[in-house]
Order: sequence, then C-alpha cells, then structure tokens
Amino acid sequence: MPAFEIIVAVAKDNVIGYKGQLPWGHLPRDLKHFRDITTGHSNSSIIIGYNTLNSLCRMFRRRTNLLPGRKIYVLTHDLQKMERFPDCIGVSNIDSIVRLGTRSRIFVAGGESIYHQFISLPQTRVVHMTRIIANYHGDTFFPLLPLNEWRSKKEEFHPSDEKNKHAMQFVTLMRA
Repeated sequence: MPAFEIIVAVAKDNVIGYKGQLPWGHLPRDLKHFRDITTGHSNSSIIIGYNTLNSLCRMFRRRTNLLPGRKIYVLTHDLQKMERFPDCIGVSNIDSIVRLGTRSRIFVAGGESIYHQFISLPQTRVVHMTRIIANYHGDTFFPLLPLNEWRSKKEEFHPSDEKNKHAMQFVTLMRA
C-alpha cells in the first residue's frame, strides 16, 4: 500500500481557496516550497481534484506541462472531461489511487473534498503545511487535524518581504 503526503497552504481559519483561486494570490516562496517538496524524487505523483486542475490551468495559463517532472492524477467522476488534459491521468475513485503502488512519493494537493478523503486514511502519514499569516475570506477549507493524531516534526518561519506580501510558516506534521 502506498503512503500519502498531503501538501497544502492555508490562511487563518484553514482557508485554502475562494472562487477557485488562492485568495492570497502569488507567493513565490510558497510555490518554490511546493516545487522543492514534490520534485527531485523518481516517479513523484500529485493527486488533485478536477477543480484544482482548472485552477492550476488558470494560474499557469496552459493545459499541458502544469507540474513538470511529476505525474498528475485527477480524481473525477467524469473521466471524459480529462480528454482536454493530455498530461493528466483521470481516475474515478480513491481505490484506484490506493492501488498505485509504493515506488513513488504520492502527494495529495487538493482541493477541499480531496483533502477530506485522504486525511482520514491511515496511509496518509505526512502533512506539509504552509501557514499563510493572514486573514482571508474563503469558500474552501482544509479539514481540522485532530491534535492527538498529528505531531509537528519541523517548523520554519519566513517573514514577509518584497516578493512575498505575507509572512508564512512551513510546518511538517507526522501522524502520531
């Protein structure tokens, strides 16, 4: 059975999105952190939902080569929609993802319903969280993590600067 690692950026109150976008906009330090964690491993895979796929396409202004060096699996009930995204692999249920195997690192990168499906799986062992130190209104949220199930393994604070309008903290949590 594969192990899953969640990767997420959250503002206060666990806000992760608003109207299909990151409410805080472009934060280069967080994007670099995402890239550093999810690349450099042979056969890295990213699991996302269809709405997150569309958000990535809007952010990068393209439908191909969205996350170079990583295989993208899209969890969707309508696999025909995936024909527009030749670089992505559509899967219709979580059981298909669970059968991927253990040869690669598998990162779960949203959105809200995808996080909810994976956070409770015992195979989900790590959460890489960027805490954006800011308040934002949102319509999508990361689930609350039971404190008795997760322990902080690493924390790294970064102040705001000329390229990153908000301070942020990179936190690695391990399932207890």
